[in-house]
Amino acid sequence: MYQVETNTLQKIWDEILNKIKLEIDVNAYNTFFLPLVAKEIRNSKLIVEAPSRFVKEVISSETFSLKINDILKELTNTNFQVEVKEKSEIENSYNASDNNSIKLVSNLNNSFSFDNFVVGTCNRECYEASLAVAINPGKFYNPLFIYGRAGIGKTHLLHAIGNYCKANQNRTMNIYYTTASDFIDEFMRSNQNKDIESMKAKFRSIDMLLLDDVQFLAGKDKTGEVFFHIFNNLFNEKKQIVLTSDRNPNDLRGLEVRLVSRFASGLIVGMNAPEYETAKAILKRKIDAKNFDINNIDDDVLTFIAQNYSTDVRQLEGALTRLFFYVTTVSRCERITLSIAMEALKNITPPKKLNEALDVAEIKKVVCEYYNINLQQLVGSSRVSSLTTPRFIAIYLCRSLLNMTFDEIGEEFGNRDHSTIMNACLKVEKLLNEDQAYKLVINKLQQLLTK
Repeated sequence: MYQVETNTLQKIWDEILNKIKLEIDVNAYNTFFLPLVAKEIRNSKLIVEAPSRFVKEVISSETFSLKINDILKELTNTNFQVEVKEKSEIENSYNASDNNSIKLVSNLNNSFSFDNFVVGTCNRECYEASLAVAINPGKFYNPLFIYGRAGIGKTHLLHAIGNYCKANQNRTMNIYYTTASDFIDEFMRSNQNKDIESMKAKFRSIDMLLLDDVQFLAGKDKTGEVFFHIFNNLFNEKKQIVLTSDRNPNDLRGLEVRLVSRFASGLIVGMNAPEYETAKAILKRKIDAKNFDINNIDDDVLTFIAQNYSTDVRQLEGALTRLFFYVTTVSRCERITLSIAMEALKNITPPKKLNEALDVAEIKKVVCEYYNINLQQLVGSSRVSSLTTPRFIAIYLCRSLLNMTFDEIGEEFGNRDHSTIMNACLKVEKLLNEDQAYKLVINKLQQLLTK
């Protein structure tokens, strides 16, 4: 970290301002530059506080940012860059130990809260567990592991936990939300800079870690090792950890057993796609958020969308967005009827119908017909390649299209154990990446199953 004294930092900033003043209009200078305050230099960046989002956006524009960075480079003989932040962003950061100013923005999305999370039978357990963690962080359910398919509200709950703690717990509590992908990127940068210890120090200062999509740590051995130590440190210090994934910890592949074991040591709760009543309630909440008078929408329109587009919340929102676009730009009608809704959504395939029509029996049937074998051969014990290939593919399709657990699939394929099913899926995934002909077969079968 680049350290500078406060008076030195102010001198640098004053010189930048003096040079800028000579190059731009005086009104622009007084409006946008005078209110700025230089805060610190860290991670090769000069952090400047802006009084508003508007000022931040103007100063961050290419016109001004390039000019400022050129002057900064000239004055300091470095490649440092200016980063403009609003006061609220800077207030979300914290000071770590050893008098090092490690600024950590919480990354929380303030629009996600418990108040605007629609609770139903599909997600009640996850909601109640998340609220309990937010009320008593680090005391009851640690770690809390939430799993379920994409787009059903896991990320919403992560942010809701953080925002609740931010508003109701100790104001100095350090809350940090990140995705597994961003964690991996940060590890790679730190590793390249030979600064892993600084990364570890940063995470040691966290009071609550909210990590999204932990499944993406799979296969990242070095990153996983660092995360393992960070996890242990936070856990031993009774700091709250909340993780989300697209599957149960026991179904995560490519992660160290010891890490999966840590995940499974806390409370595991699963979330499903919204059922009809919850989907309809979500629609009403989304309509209200768009400031549209729900009285101008026939109830059967909501019923139609909730029944056909409730695979996940994003599908619901996408259908609603398409509908509003249609009625405001194409039909220009004041009232939305079922006929108008069906016309607006005619080109959007209802995903839920596909899922409802598809089951294990259909997958077995299609695979058997494609390979010209019978059901007994498909689920039997023979290990000849002419039978193991279709068997592995059928297992993989059950996993990828129906999101079944390894144990559930094992029961459908001759009561095979968890590890056998997992290995079959791994083998198919490997061949998909290596064999183009194999990939074409999988694509063809998926088309037959979802047409």
